[in-house]
Amino acid sequence: MSHTAARKTHWIVSLNHRNRSGSFILLFGALGLHLADRGYGFITWLLLALQFLVYPHLVYLAALRSSRMLQTEMNNLMLDSTLFGCWVAALGFPLWITFTLLLSVHINLTVFRGLRGLAECLLAALCGIGIGLLIGGARVDMYTAWPTTLACIASLTLYLLMVSQVSFQRNLSLRKARERLRDSERLLQRQLEEIHGLQNQLREQASRDPLTGLYNRRHLDSALERELISRRQQESLCMLLIDIDHFKQINDAFGHQAGDRILGKLASILTGHSRPQDVICRYGGEEFMILMPNMTLELARQRAESIRQAFAEMTIGFEGEQLQATLSVGLSASPDHAESVSGLIRCADQALYQAKAGGRNKTVVWGPETVAVPIPDN
Repeated sequence: MSHTAARKTHWIVSLNHRNRSGSFILLFGALGLHLADRGYGFITWLLLALQFLVYPHLVYLAALRSSRMLQTEMNNLMLDSTLFGCWVAALGFPLWITFTLLLSVHINLTVFRGLRGLAECLLAALCGIGIGLLIGGARVDMYTAWPTTLACIASLTLYLLMVSQVSFQRNLSLRKARERLRDSERLLQRQLEEIHGLQNQLREQASRDPLTGLYNRRHLDSALERELISRRQQESLCMLLIDIDHFKQINDAFGHQAGDRILGKLASILTGHSRPQDVICRYGGEEFMILMPNMTLELARQRAESIRQAFAEMTIGFEGEQLQATLSVGLSASPDHAESVSGLIRCADQALYQAKAGGRNKTVVWGPETVAVPIPDN
């Protein structure tokens, strides 16, 4: 395959080749009638044939072989203007021929290059007129016979129809391309929304405990820091640290499936006794934590007692056995007990240890007298 054939032809080059070939044949007929009417000789006829029958294919090949195909085609349009200027001046400016040739070539350049193309075409046509005057002399013969006039009108009309059809097809192609682009944008938007949703799901899954569905410790760390930072002065942030009493004994006696069942039931109770703004998480193993923003210490203690009592009264059926367990709860608050994250957790942990050491199944609020003491095995 040749280099020329292998390259993709620019659509303007292909379009102009079709338009130029068709319109030049029509113009050949119109100018031929004028030459016959005026009795021009063989040389003029030969030039006419070269200009309107051979020239369109030569400039097309020149554009195909050019490394700058589009620029070469724009130069070809300028050459059209120059040659048309030569013809109208050499023939003595016959009215309909002048009008048809100059209007058609000016329309062509304006379509592709706007007002700049119009100005460039006018300049090229004036240069062609100057060359034509040098060749044919300064004379004016504006008359055209009626067959020539009709042929010019027909040629110009058909040319304008061709340009209109091409414009319609280009507009149709552009509209279809815009519709495809909008469809692609809508599809891309849906895909982005799906990706965003999947990312949210992944983030949610990464911050959730798979067994209980509650937040995990990773989420707690960021939530606790955020709550302490956003807390206004005088607003309280309460923390409940909850531990299932003798959980290891339940696992040893009935198996981990029984322990998982208890963990799930506790998660349901914690969710049912909490507000939407509370943060509930599985802190680790059988330990759970609840952050209660903007809640007084007394209300937090009452909430802890409600959770503890609800869990103690609950029985869980498992393989024919009725399981029961109790909770020990440690309660701390900011700013009453600590200002920092580590301080708030430490106070809640010491209060929980105190609850364990005091016999379990109770809620202890941290106080200055509360210290971490050794407690029996879980």
